[in-house]
Amino acid sequence: MIKRRALKNKNLDPGATDIQIMAGAVKGTEMALKARKALEDLNATLETEPALFIDQNGRHWCNGSARAFLDEKDIDADELAEWVKASGGYLRQLLYRRIRMEVTGLPGGVLVLLKATPEASPEPGLTERERQVLLMLVRGLSNKEIARVLKVSPGTVNSHLDNIYRKFGCSGRLHACLMALNSGFASLSKSRA
Repeated sequence: MIKRRALKNKNLDPGATDIQIMAGAVKGTEMALKARKALEDLNATLETEPALFIDQNGRHWCNGSARAFLDEKDIDADELAEWVKASGGYLRQLLYRRIRMEVTGLPGGVLVLLKATPEASPEPGLTERERQVLLMLVRGLSNKEIARVLKVSPGTVNSHLDNIYRKFGCSGRLHACLMALNSGFASLSKSRA
């Protein structure tokens, strides 16, 4: 028989029957077993799949598989971590250049599993002027600022943006920037220059 005195300290209902208390203990044991199994699965994943962990302070760690994967794709781990942090860590799946990422929130940070995607065209048939406009868009310039730099009217910039949106199949500025970054056409380090 379970001692009620010991159970009262665990914030249990003092009127609960022994069967209810034991059922709660069994559920707790089942949850502990599920948690242990999840941790074992996570350890196995970290040993076999490319993974990146970003802590709540923005520091990141890559396992050996991730380092090799990123080197093969010629992608800097710091830049990739910046991309994930820019997403706010709220998205469950991300694309960056030629990498699909599955993001999982963990205590103290996020775990990012890296997966290869099929090679894609870096830019879907953009003209030289559209490339210039897109790079300036990624750098955060407004339409007026782009027009001033290119010595064209803001209406011409809008026309180029409409073409970019259509060619990338996107709906606006942010989406176009994300597509440019995902495809490898632009990078966060290039866009800051």
